[in-house]
Amino acid sequence: MKKPGQQSRSGWGGKRTGAGAPYGNTNAVKHGERSRRAFFPLEGGDELSPLVKNRVRNLLLAEHLGLLVQSDPEYGTEAWREMTLLYGMMSLHTDRIMRLELMKAKADLARARLEPIRLKKCLPAR
Repeated sequence: MKKPGQQSRSGWGGKRTGAGAPYGNTNAVKHGERSRRAFFPLEGGDELSPLVKNRVRNLLLAEHLGLLVQSDPEYGTEAWREMTLLYGMMSLHTDRIMRLELMKAKADLARARLEPIRLKKCLPAR
C-alpha cells in the first residue's frame, strides 16, 4: 500500500514538491476575464430567454469583432489579443446556443410523441 504523500510509480500525480502552477501564474486571471466578459448582463434582458440572450450577446460581440478584423491587427498586439478573445467568447455563446437548441428540440420531440397517446385517451372507444 502506498503512503499518502508518496509519488506514483509513473512519475505522475501524487503529492510532491513542485506540483501545480508556479507562483505568479496568471492563467486563472486571464481565463476568468474571458468568462466574466463573455456573459455580461444585458440591459433590460431579464424577460429574455437564455437562448435569445446568448444570440444578442453574439451579435454585440460580432459587431465589435468586425471592426477589429477591418483594422487588420498585427500578431501579438493588444488589438490582436482582443480579437482572439472576442472570437473565443463568441464560440462560448455559440456552444451554449447549440446546447439550448438541442434541449428544446428534444423536449419538442418528447411532447410530439406523447400527443398521439393523449389524443387516443380523449377519443371515445369504438
